[in-house]
Amino acid sequence: MKNREYLWKKSLVVIAGLLLCFGMTATAAPSVEGNTELTAVTGEIVSAEYTITNDEDMDTAAITISYDKDVLTYMSGSGGNNFSGNGGNGSVQLSSKPGDTTATFSIKFKGKTDEDTSLSVASCVITVNGKEIDVLSGGTSQEGEAAENTDEKDEESEEEDGERASFVIDERTFYVRRPDDLAGFDVTHLDIQGIDSRVLKHSKLDLYVVKLRSDNGSYRDNFVYNPDTGNVIPYVKMKSGTDKVIFIEPEEGIYIPTRYSYVDMPWGPKYTIPAYKHVIIDGVDEIPDDSNRYLVYGINQDGKKAWYSYDYDKDSLQLFDEVAYQGEQNYIIELETRETGLREEAAHQLKRYNTDMGRRLTIIMIMTFLIIALCNVIVFLYLRMRKMEFPEHEKDEEEDEACKNGSGEYIVGNLEENEVDFREPDGKDLKDDDMDLEIIDLDDEE
Repeated sequence: MKNREYLWKKSLVVIAGLLLCFGMTATAAPSVEGNTELTAVTGEIVSAEYTITNDEDMDTAAITISYDKDVLTYMSGSGGNNFSGNGGNGSVQLSSKPGDTTATFSIKFKGKTDEDTSLSVASCVITVNGKEIDVLSGGTSQEGEAAENTDEKDEESEEEDGERASFVIDERTFYVRRPDDLAGFDVTHLDIQGIDSRVLKHSKLDLYVVKLRSDNGSYRDNFVYNPDTGNVIPYVKMKSGTDKVIFIEPEEGIYIPTRYSYVDMPWGPKYTIPAYKHVIIDGVDEIPDDSNRYLVYGINQDGKKAWYSYDYDKDSLQLFDEVAYQGEQNYIIELETRETGLREEAAHQLKRYNTDMGRRLTIIMIMTFLIIALCNVIVFLYLRMRKMEFPEHEKDEEEDEACKNGSGEYIVGNLEENEVDFREPDGKDLKDDDMDLEIIDLDDEE
């Protein structure tokens, strides 16, 4: 009897275990695996790989990796279809559209020092059937919102997103949330868009920081808020020598160095920072230079605001020397002005030469035309004169011919007063009695 009861209980345990196993294998939570430790070597490239898996095909996959910027420098990333990635300042953002259950990303760093360093996955979000899933928490965006900070729940549980101040960043709405503790900042309240909002204020500087969360809960970051303009930019704090610099929005009417043009410097997967980039003047066009350097505006721990040169590739920041740069630009402008003057003078001389040559060519053409016309007139007159003389020559020739043939007769001689000079025509003998000549004196009036 006891054996039967033991067997019965054992069977129930086995059946329950089988049901539990089948139930657990029905769905599998998404996961991400990859390198957490790297050995950096100065000047050499080291790589890290991360793989995201899910039981269903993923429409999109995005991952953010944090690294020590003092040990590593981000070089490049790769992975999957429609890949995009950028990095710097200790963070790398990678994304793709795998269309598969697996997405793999690879990152290359260059070592700054010889030491071991840690990497961590700051965030990992995938999209499946139009629904965003936080891989780290294993829940959807709705579940992620429900799992927000418990202190925020206690204080603002009844407040909806529609009742919060909001900002649009990269076509996505971000709402002001309860800020986390930040060194050097104190919690205070500030009127933002007519809504009383909880923010952080620097203990020494007139500087405000707000925490923003995207409408789907995927992004939660601190931003520097400018009460004068109502704009926000990502909160970035970097070292420049002995200064600790926080990026801020450039003030209106501030001096902007010569030959720098405004750009939106990319920062993270969705953010940008207002900056300026050096340009080359080509006539009237402004062509950005090939370097990956930007001019950003910042404030140090003493409250001094200035321009800083940020090297995006090396993730380094240094104070911008306005005096030296402007002196160099003044010298360049002087050379360009001189060159421009020489070009204008050369262009003027060329224009003058072309004008003079054009006039000379016109005069030569007119003279040539006149000479040709005059020659034509002379030839025409010559031919006309020859045409007029031709009948006289012909008559003389006819008369000569008639004389030669004896077909005519004429008297020639010189007749003077009281003198007679006759010559009888050829071929005839005239007798004195046959011709009675009378000499008439034309001068005799009688």
